[in-house]
Amino acid sequence: MKANSRFAWSFLAIAFTAALARAGEVPIDISALVNLGWTSPFCDGNSISEGNTFPSGSQNFGGVPFAIPSGPNNYWGGTVAGSCGPGTVSLTIPVGVSGVRSAFTLLNTYNGQAGPSAYLYITFTGSGGATATEPLVGDVNVRNYNPGGYTSTINNTSTIQVWTDVYGERLDRQEYILPAAFASQVLTSVTITDTGTYDLSRAIFSALTVSTCSAYVAEGITISSGEIVYEPSKSIYLQEVTITNTGTMAVAGPLFFILEDLPAGVSLANKSGATACFAPIGSSYIGVLPKGSSLAANTSVVVELAYKDPSGVAISYTPLTVIGIP
Repeated sequence: MKANSRFAWSFLAIAFTAALARAGEVPIDISALVNLGWTSPFCDGNSISEGNTFPSGSQNFGGVPFAIPSGPNNYWGGTVAGSCGPGTVSLTIPVGVSGVRSAFTLLNTYNGQAGPSAYLYITFTGSGGATATEPLVGDVNVRNYNPGGYTSTINNTSTIQVWTDVYGERLDRQEYILPAAFASQVLTSVTITDTGTYDLSRAIFSALTVSTCSAYVAEGITISSGEIVYEPSKSIYLQEVTITNTGTMAVAGPLFFILEDLPAGVSLANKSGATACFAPIGSSYIGVLPKGSSLAANTSVVVELAYKDPSGVAISYTPLTVIGIP
């Protein structure tokens, strides 16, 4: 095989824990719980900058549907819940959806503060006693809605920007992968706990969507991708991907490797199928382990990928390993 320098690249992707989106999404109605409108004044007459540009109603951000209340109130603000002063406040959102695997929020902050301390927490509660709490840390997985100061960065994995206006105001989407115990329970509620003050990381929360996708991200997996080389006899590009279980327990099949965000014009010639659960919907995937088999701790399996690329664009993608049919 002859290496082609345009495509000869490699990367290391360790323990991917967030997919871009899932199917089986259920937007949760929070219209009875919100306490502020995008243009509502609060706390000495302040309001969301350029609030008249913010979206409401049914939206789709990155393949995930959301229901932002249409008004008069559009979001829950910790500023008003805390009476414009200090003190812990919280919002509990009834859910009532069975078999939830993951969840998404649209959540930013007012006067956000950088970590390492967290001032916001999201807690998931199941009907059978399952519980999980995720801290939201400024400049990591949550940031200020306004670009004019305070926190301004996100990790671009579990939290991504999904909306902005011409002034730079933004909405970010968080994704939470729930523990496996939630798959057999009803997700009864999601609680946002805000421990900030008026001028310290108060929440701006506008939507919640939960997903019942039956596949879930495989934990403890390291992905090491090799050089892409051209095979002229078949007019395809080949790449070996090594998938290693770095955890302490075996990973049970079926295990699949997904290639998200392949460029237009590039296709996976030896794909097993296309995703209906992980987005972008229609992403190519290939089988790694069949059902009934397993990948022992500290062992690896090598998968060969074959690409067709008649347009000659650079081959790139976001790798992901999942357990269950994607």
